[in-house]
Amino acid sequence: MEISNRLKRIITAIIGITVIILGLEYLPSISFNTFIDFSIHPLVLAALIIFFYEIFRQYFKNSNSRNSKYYIFCVTYIIFFTHVVLIENIMDNWKIIFLFVLSQVFVIDSSGYFVGKLLGRSKIKFLSKISPNKTTEGYTGSIIIGFLYGFISLYIINNTYFDNLGIFTISLITIGIVFSSITGDLSVSKIKRILDIDDFSTLFYGHGGILDRLDSILPSFTLFFWIFFLT
Repeated sequence: MEISNRLKRIITAIIGITVIILGLEYLPSISFNTFIDFSIHPLVLAALIIFFYEIFRQYFKNSNSRNSKYYIFCVTYIIFFTHVVLIENIMDNWKIIFLFVLSQVFVIDSSGYFVGKLLGRSKIKFLSKISPNKTTEGYTGSIIIGFLYGFISLYIINNTYFDNLGIFTISLITIGIVFSSITGDLSVSKIKRILDIDDFSTLFYGHGGILDRLDSILPSFTLFFWIFFLT
């Protein structure tokens, strides 16, 4: 059963990645001419709609959500989401950045999981109530592998598309995404403990809902946005 479930999760992840890549390649952005002219990609718009659905679903169906911590969490992640739209409208090569951030977060998460499974021995006690399976070895693996992958990838992307990021900025963005990814994951885990739920929804088999998948991605986009434009 465990092997079957893991295989289903892998298949779901592959389908999701394929949909994202094909969607970015072939679907045009939707333009809105309102008070502020802006564009939004259909994939981003769909994610935003489901994102709000999951937030309000918890509020109306889960009495545990009616507390200040959940309100702060919702507002914070809504602000994070706006940065995805800002990057899309400000940067010509936003799709490359989109895929870069997605891939680095995926590598951070996956490397932490596999290193933790293979070498994990030392459970992190102060995280036991938030995420009891986290280990020092797993986090060490995710930090080292995530940083190396991110640095090499962003260095190549910079030389190909931007050519205006120095080594310091590349390093700052890369290590920043590592820690924002880890912090985002822990923050959403903490909120799910408060709400007494395993996942925000069951949209994706074995992966939860949109908010369960965007827990690390949204703060990472926000951090990339500010470092990129302020350095």
